[in-house]
Amino acid sequence: MSEALTMKLAAERGHSRAAEPPLVVDLDGTLIYSDLLWESLLLFLKTQFWQLWRLPLWLLRGKAGFKHQIAQYVQPDPATLPYDRALLDELAREHGAGRRIVLATGSQRQLAERIAAHLQVFDQVLATEDVNLTAHNKAAALVQHYGAQGFDYIGNATVDIPVWQASRAAYAVTRRPFQLAAGRQTAPMGSIRQSAWPALFKGLRPRQWLKNLLVFVPMLAGHVLQPATLLQSLLAFVAFSMCASSAYLLNDALDAHDDRQHPTKRLRPIAAGRLPLPLALGASALLAVSAIALCAATNGFLLLMLLVYFASTLAYSFVLKRLLMVDIVTLALLYTLRILGGSAATAILPSFWLLTFSFFLFLSLALLKRYSELYNLKRQGKERTHGRGYSIGDKATIAMMGVNSAFLSVLVFVLYFNSENVLVQYHTPAYLLGAVPLLVFWLGRLWTLASRGEINEDPVLYVSKDKVSLSVFALCAALLLAAAL
Repeated sequence: MSEALTMKLAAERGHSRAAEPPLVVDLDGTLIYSDLLWESLLLFLKTQFWQLWRLPLWLLRGKAGFKHQIAQYVQPDPATLPYDRALLDELAREHGAGRRIVLATGSQRQLAERIAAHLQVFDQVLATEDVNLTAHNKAAALVQHYGAQGFDYIGNATVDIPVWQASRAAYAVTRRPFQLAAGRQTAPMGSIRQSAWPALFKGLRPRQWLKNLLVFVPMLAGHVLQPATLLQSLLAFVAFSMCASSAYLLNDALDAHDDRQHPTKRLRPIAAGRLPLPLALGASALLAVSAIALCAATNGFLLLMLLVYFASTLAYSFVLKRLLMVDIVTLALLYTLRILGGSAATAILPSFWLLTFSFFLFLSLALLKRYSELYNLKRQGKERTHGRGYSIGDKATIAMMGVNSAFLSVLVFVLYFNSENVLVQYHTPAYLLGAVPLLVFWLGRLWTLASRGEINEDPVLYVSKDKVSLSVFALCAALLLAAAL
């Protein structure tokens, strides 16, 4: 096809689409999977935490005034928002063919205009200023600009029904069509939204519950294998799992902007927009309250340890994870707090040796996690992590500390042989020596694989599906059993 003919056909298509009524698209939940107000609130919570007292006062100004005040403090980066790419491609085609494309949103005008400037497909922006531009307010504004039935509209929720009623053609990104007056219903457009429940389950990170098996360590280390202690440890496992999932949801909500710039974390349910922020935050609060109520009703000491653990995770999510080395030490302590939680649940005091061994072991794994992140960062040609206090120049130092911590944990295990605990609890303690070379092999292998870039996730999760690691654990368990019998 000649270039002249191609240009002629393009001009004809442009002329035909230019004669169509404006195509109006909603922003929150439609053009983006998320909601800009919730995105702004989470960004405000993360960066302006000490200004939270202002929020109730701003609410007194009404919804439009509230959105305006939030926008004065934080403005989400348009480049990091979770756009419906299929819908955006359709809008770009319509715009390229000459059709007028309008962004009409309840979000604050300044934010909406930044998004329009970033996307370059909108001819006009209608947004919240003095009046909250949703539902009937939006319908009235569009009718005033284009007349009744003078525009097509793409929305996503019941609040859009008045707008659809006033439009010529009604489109929705939902799985089921909305029923409108006079027998009309919405037609599908863009990426059809899926149920949020599978995304919520994934956001709970059930695989991470493996870490909470540490609450069983005091019972096993103390050789108190009784139904009562098993039930108490199981209670601690459930409480810590609920509390951990609550923290994961909150952490992912706060980190959504940074996660969208990460090659793998961008696929997390909240970052990808598959899990709505209100649902995630509501589930987080419910899980935290349930875990606290469960402990309060059964064991006061377990409640205390759970509160310390939860406060530490909140501090980590809001502040500590952005501080150099503080984040790594905090992660190691969070592992140790799980062991203390098991001790609180069963009233079995952990030994000095157990706590020291676990701290250095998990400090090494926390350092390994950061090392792997920096390794991947260097491979991608980037210099610094988003939302963290590290650069790729710290990689060698992190590795040195991690290897040293690993073998310090082995040294503590060796020194444990001289303690009174060994003679009291083990009939044949010599078998424990067999665990030393296994630990050296396992830790050395992990760090070697990390140096090759072969550990690209949380090392605890990597270990949980690594056949060599699982074999080492089985052999160590067999040696401990042989020593105890």
